[in-house]
Amino acid sequence: MILVAVMMPFGMLAIVGLPKLGGLSLLAVNVASAAAVGAGILLLLGRLMRGDPIRLEPSAIAILIFAAYTIFSATVLVRLFSGEIMVFSLSRSAGGVRVSTAFLWGKVWLSPGSSNISQTFYIVLASGLFIVAVNQLSRRGAAFGDQCMAWAAGVNLGLGVLDMAALDPVLALIRTASYSLMNEATVAGIPRVIGGFSESASFGAFSAVLFAYFATLALRTGRRRDAVLALGNGVFACLALSATGLLAVAVVTCILMLQVQVRVPEQTSRGMLLGFAVVLAAGGLGLAAALTMTDAPAMVASVINDLIINKSQSSSGLERSAWMMGGLEALQQSMGLGVGAGSLRSNGLLFVLLGSVGIPGTAAFCAFLILAFGGRAIAGQEDTLAATRLGAVAALVSLMLSATVPDPGVPLIFLAALAVATRRNPATVDAAPMPRMPHLQTRSLVQ
Repeated sequence: MILVAVMMPFGMLAIVGLPKLGGLSLLAVNVASAAAVGAGILLLLGRLMRGDPIRLEPSAIAILIFAAYTIFSATVLVRLFSGEIMVFSLSRSAGGVRVSTAFLWGKVWLSPGSSNISQTFYIVLASGLFIVAVNQLSRRGAAFGDQCMAWAAGVNLGLGVLDMAALDPVLALIRTASYSLMNEATVAGIPRVIGGFSESASFGAFSAVLFAYFATLALRTGRRRDAVLALGNGVFACLALSATGLLAVAVVTCILMLQVQVRVPEQTSRGMLLGFAVVLAAGGLGLAAALTMTDAPAMVASVINDLIINKSQSSSGLERSAWMMGGLEALQQSMGLGVGAGSLRSNGLLFVLLGSVGIPGTAAFCAFLILAFGGRAIAGQEDTLAATRLGAVAALVSLMLSATVPDPGVPLIFLAALAVATRRNPATVDAAPMPRMPHLQTRSLVQ
């Protein structure tokens, strides 16, 4: 699991490229996840051979239903509605009929393609990773999952520093995926930081997830490690200059402020409050100096206009709005069933799910989220569960804003597995009696 966590920030490190399968690039995190799933399957088979009990969480059943419907949609539904519905294709080279003069992306007739295979693979892999991660984190304890998240946050900070220092020759070693590299993009003349990813939106979203997770722990436990990781990843989420990351940080910050008002008086020492006040005052003074002595106000206003206020009127905003409506049209024309995972490009996780896997698949995914992040943690794990929940909020906000495919992503899946692990006591995971295998029982009866 540590290897999976460490590979999360390497969003452009491809191990295997399969262009004939929908441009499928097996990133390092995908390969690490596949290795973890393979090892987990072998362990589960070994336990079955020994007659050990196997426990399947309700959330695991929900995500398996989601994966099963994904397979059904990508193999049956896409052929059922082929040639009857027009969609925005995932392939940039698909061409199609233009629906607006503001952007080039056009609609094509629905047909089976290699992208159905690639997107189904990612979702099935995510489902397997969740089941294996729940098993491993439950056995080793939620504290082990927290260590994995710390490794991911530390590596993400390191990659962010390298990118901010413009050490592209070094980063070129880990930028091997066949994605468009946006390392020279700027907003109002300010360069965007992308870390180990191909563009700023992914880096900003992932940094926002880490910020949410460790900021929650820092406020609830007062640990310096959590505060440092939260501050560093929060800064990089902002330096990515992505509307996705910035809005995720804004939502998380609002929730944290509400939590501070409720929890700080009873759980935070006076020394920590004093230190927080000093840091806040120093930051306020520094911000005031920057605003009065430099051109920062005009620069900040320009960034806000480009990323948020005028975003919906830009060609990118109009394009994504059309993708979003395309997902709803696919849902309507498929009678609520969806046209298949990987069959269309939409915008926002909700619209992507509805257009791709319809109401049944969307309901299964929502059930998975509720079952994974709901419930109460065991004694001593309440802080970790709260951190996973806020991290999931950051991930979902980012996905709702910019997701174009139904793949939930490894960070959200890992947080869901960690949330489940906080509700299980490692000492009692194997406490159930171990039934014998049927053939062993028969042998004993004969004797």
